[in-house]
Amino acid sequence: MKAADSGSQPVEQAPLRTPLRVTHLERPFDRLVGNIPKQVLAVPSMMSVPERRFLYGLASKYYTGEGLIVDAGIFLGASTTCFGEGLRENPNLEHAQAKWKRPVVSFERGIVTPTMPAFFKRNAIEFDSLPGDSFEQLVSENVKPVADLVDLRMGDIQETGKIEAPIEILFLDVLKLPEINKFIVENFYSRLIPGRSIVLQQDYFYDLLPYVKTYQEYFADYFTYIGEIGSTGVFLCKEKIPQEVTVGIEDKLEAEEQIRLASVALQRSIDPARRFLMALSKVRLLRKLLGAKAAQSYLQFVKGEYPDAREKAPLRLREALRSAELACRAKGTSPLTETLDA
Repeated sequence: MKAADSGSQPVEQAPLRTPLRVTHLERPFDRLVGNIPKQVLAVPSMMSVPERRFLYGLASKYYTGEGLIVDAGIFLGASTTCFGEGLRENPNLEHAQAKWKRPVVSFERGIVTPTMPAFFKRNAIEFDSLPGDSFEQLVSENVKPVADLVDLRMGDIQETGKIEAPIEILFLDVLKLPEINKFIVENFYSRLIPGRSIVLQQDYFYDLLPYVKTYQEYFADYFTYIGEIGSTGVFLCKEKIPQEVTVGIEDKLEAEEQIRLASVALQRSIDPARRFLMALSKVRLLRKLLGAKAAQSYLQFVKGEYPDAREKAPLRLREALRSAELACRAKGTSPLTETLDA
């Protein structure tokens, strides 16, 4: 397959404004991004304030108790706090707790990564740690006000992630590795409730992790896309997902289909800045599947659509572009395209 045949679709020319600021949700979900108590915003987070307001709104006004709220990848506990405090305002809470004593199931590995100490310092978090240390203590302290509503599971989600109940709200900020993405799909998607369950892909509009996009779009027939907020793509499950459909996806997604799905994902957003980031994610996918030349060719196409990306775009977008350029220059070739890179 040549680079020109790699599923490229035009990226709309438009000024690149501050990324991830546009919020666009279909009705009635747009009405869930409302006010939120100040104490709910006290937990440091990498999420935007609108995203946190939306989680609070889902828990306080949308949740019925028909299934669990699964919060996968909570970092310091901000998302769990949003869900828990929102539930306290939900008129269905008593009904939900009659079925599930703790309606929120929260997952966090809780191990300090190399970038976290800088985050702790920026946010004035007094926590002396090194990469590899546990920060479970911080998580437990932060979610303590809602602990009576939360089943907190620390550790590798592939070991702690057994759930037997239906899932009504599924917040995903844990898909940092392909094997975790695979685990979530195979173990959670068949538990979604048709016409009710919401999946929030927190890394959907992100220039890395292309498999997050391709896996979600693989299930497009089972979901309705309802919008974007922060870096999150929001999807409503519309049909029951059979368990057998969730298994072995990696064997079904050939290179050409992955690239097609990445192109579909790219067109989801109404925000040019998000589409630019999605295009850079597709660059990385092409690098992996077709090799450096195919990725470089598509990157040049993206630059042509956004001529101001290098100098006039916000820093976040310029950094993403630079990172994609470096990825394209990496040594080595894809086994699928050894002749292409010769």
